[in-house]
Amino acid sequence: MRRPLCVFCAGMLGVALICAFLPQTELFVPFAAFFVAVCLLLCIPDRTRKASLCLLLGAAAGLAAARHTNARLEQTLEKYAGQTVALTAEVESVSASYYPGIVDAVLRVERVNGRAAEFRVECDTLPVCEAGERVEGRFALEAPEPADRTTLFADGVVLWAREPQAFARLGKSSSFRARTSRLQKRLSTSLRGEMNEDAGGVLAAMTVGDRNHLSSALRSAYRGAGLSHVLVVSGMHVSILCGDVFGSVFGRRSRERSYRSRRVKALFTAFLALLLAGVTGFTPSVCRAAVAVWVSALGVWVYGASDALTSLAAAGILMTARNSYAVCDIGFELSFAAVLGTLAGAELSRHLHALFAAHATRKKKPAVLQRILRHVRSSLTETVCIGVCASAAAFPVLVLRGLSVSIYAVLSGVAVLWMVKPMMLLGLGTAFAGLVPVAGPLYLLLGKAAEALTGLLNRWTVWISTKPGAGLYFDTNYAAFVCLLLSRCHLLLMALCGLAHVWKVRLRVAVPGLLLTAVLAIGVGNALCRDVVHIDLVGSANSPAVVVSQNHTAVVLFRGGASTQRAVENQLARRGVTTVELLADLRLDPENACTLPARTMCRVAVQPVGSAVTRQTSTAAVETLHTRFGCLVRLTIGEQQFVTVSGTVTLAEPVRAQWLLASPAKPEAVQWEQLLSRSDHYQWMQGGEAVYASLSLRPSGGWRAE
Repeated sequence: MRRPLCVFCAGMLGVALICAFLPQTELFVPFAAFFVAVCLLLCIPDRTRKASLCLLLGAAAGLAAARHTNARLEQTLEKYAGQTVALTAEVESVSASYYPGIVDAVLRVERVNGRAAEFRVECDTLPVCEAGERVEGRFALEAPEPADRTTLFADGVVLWAREPQAFARLGKSSSFRARTSRLQKRLSTSLRGEMNEDAGGVLAAMTVGDRNHLSSALRSAYRGAGLSHVLVVSGMHVSILCGDVFGSVFGRRSRERSYRSRRVKALFTAFLALLLAGVTGFTPSVCRAAVAVWVSALGVWVYGASDALTSLAAAGILMTARNSYAVCDIGFELSFAAVLGTLAGAELSRHLHALFAAHATRKKKPAVLQRILRHVRSSLTETVCIGVCASAAAFPVLVLRGLSVSIYAVLSGVAVLWMVKPMMLLGLGTAFAGLVPVAGPLYLLLGKAAEALTGLLNRWTVWISTKPGAGLYFDTNYAAFVCLLLSRCHLLLMALCGLAHVWKVRLRVAVPGLLLTAVLAIGVGNALCRDVVHIDLVGSANSPAVVVSQNHTAVVLFRGGASTQRAVENQLARRGVTTVELLADLRLDPENACTLPARTMCRVAVQPVGSAVTRQTSTAAVETLHTRFGCLVRLTIGEQQFVTVSGTVTLAEPVRAQWLLASPAKPEAVQWEQLLSRSDHYQWMQGGEAVYASLSLRPSGGWRAE
């Protein structure tokens, strides 16, 4: 059997996904029994016996990893959740906040109340500090809400840390992670020194993984153009660094070098991959690529041939062995899907090249112009095959995760991905030259060249992102149907390929049929999802914001802080929203203004007490009532009414509505039929009510809650 590690990895990751999304025992046991029965049936033929055994072993390893991860996380939650403790921690990563003097940070805890500990927490109200520093203080630790646990656990974050008191900065840490964080900051500062803000932010993101200087407009543009992966350091960047930049260190005799020099190069590239992973923060995409480099280096030392699929499987096993929830990280899923699609595209390209070569041998010797055209055709074929297959592989992950999908992804890849390599090489040269004072002229020359290329890429991205249909959003349930339909189309194409080989059937009939079916499925899906209104509560359970989206517009009822604003921005991106028609700030005493861009902004705090104001948008009619100690907002969407309360609201007669958008405020002034809530543990809840997290409805009638 070829590639047993790949079969083992498939079983392990599959069980890890099931344990993460179906943690209930009553759901897992029947599936496990079915899985074992199928594997036993597969064990009957001799050809599948080894594969079935590897699959079963992988499933057992995945179950063991999931049990170990859950036991460790539950132990930490039981021990520290709901307590205020003294923490000593290292700041692993920092992202800019919307408020001065505060950052959003991930901390790796070293000591709790003076005792050694090891887990990670996230704090969105941390005083300004830098990645790589050690800090201490008293923090109130909170368990994440059930809806957020999978996402946080995938990043290794176990608890929220709130309300830091007696906070102190202890200086720089000496760990490898801290040293690489400081190196990342130095390289990013050096790179952005003489560049404009947009070019410097893009180059810092794609070269050293520093995304803190990217504007929200550019983030949205790259997402709409299908080029978000360019801004994430991944296998492409690792191969450029480990192959093109430092490959010349070993001289021109690389083709004839001894096996000893190959071993030395393997060690050197493995160290560079480790360094790049540390500088970029050990993100899933770069970790996957780094593990592939390490497996290849190990193969050189043990006389083993390199294999891309085996390296990918090894990366999946190592990344999920300690934390089984890592398989739920969207970066992990997109990275692995894109690599599988890239390998499939490369294989398809090789088959097409073989067909072209067989066809060319039947003709006489080509002229110089024909050879040039064939070389261009070969390069273009490889680029298109890899781009199409990688986009097709990532498509199910995007739609099943509820993200918007760009129909220009392949076009953008073919048009501008050739620029990534020179941009990264010029960016690296600029960053390192800026660290050497005597290299001033070289620094300016490389910086200007990198800025020119990056500006060209930015202009293309902004232009393509404004085209109609740049971002398509799929309802999650319909996405499953689309993926199923497309998978049937792939099977149909494979069947037609077999018929083409046996019966000499031409593919010119099969390929248009596949494309027509895919376009029809996507068009019907978007037509069915058009005009559907999505109502989501996002942010923390203590201060949830309300996002009402329809087509590409939205209404936002905002409360909370920096983390809530970030959650709102992410939700708007998930729904493919391009315009916020109305932003209503429900905070009565805001410390800082909300900076979300909106066509109309209304602040309840400046509205006269006792007054009610109604604003009409294309999505909903929004009525805000400001009372002495709080506010009440009523949304009217078609024949449905939704009410949410902030603070204390007392009325002569209660307001009746079909839905209550719940918050910690006690809704004494509201009578409701259904409940939409981020938590089922608010003190005013009596229990026994059906609580939903999100709602989709049509203004003409009909709704579905989840």
